[in-house]
Amino acid sequence: MLQDYKENDAKPLILPQYGRNVQNMVDRCVEIEDPTTRQQCAETIIDTMRSFATTDKDREDFEEVLWDHLYIMSRFRLDVDFPYPVTSQEEYEEPTVRRLDDNTQRPPIYRHYGHVIERMVEIVKGLPEGEERDELARVTAVEMKRQYCSWNKSSVADSKIFADLYELSKGEIYLDEHICTLPEAGALTAPSGNNPQKSNNNNRKNNNRGRGNKGGNRNKKKRR
Repeated sequence: MLQDYKENDAKPLILPQYGRNVQNMVDRCVEIEDPTTRQQCAETIIDTMRSFATTDKDREDFEEVLWDHLYIMSRFRLDVDFPYPVTSQEEYEEPTVRRLDDNTQRPPIYRHYGHVIERMVEIVKGLPEGEERDELARVTAVEMKRQYCSWNKSSVADSKIFADLYELSKGEIYLDEHICTLPEAGALTAPSGNNPQKSNNNNRKNNNRGRGNKGGNRNKKKRR
């Protein structure tokens, strides 16, 4: 039994935002033979998952998303009476690359991220492993945090952003919160007029303009 738990701990999490314990619960639930007990177990897991989702409870499809996530974490093997339609394995693995003008045909998975973020995620997924892909993944995460904070008018942990990125990419993009850090929420949502880099650039332009005027005045005096 202990060896089973060690093997489970070594497996990558399908949806990291729910943690290892929930994933282990799902794995055990799939193995329950009695349909009634298995159904009760699934509903208990949903209650547990609900407590983890502290920021998405305002979504109209919140409960549907939970059951969908449960089925995904079961690797599409859980046999219970789902109260909502769930994503099939074929739909989950189907490429989601669309033309930009097709984005309006369906709502984004997360409204606060929008279609632009989803498109950025698809671009990252299409890149080969390497520094360029890692950097664009981080840029995408930074923009996700900016959009999240602007939409919810509150801060958010980097781990939440990384979990959402992992979900949007269907497990293909993973950023380690212990290695990758994102800017603070205040820096991302600060008005552009408070940008110190922009102020420094303006100061340099003014200084250069001033030096140029002085040079021009000297030349005029010499011509006289």
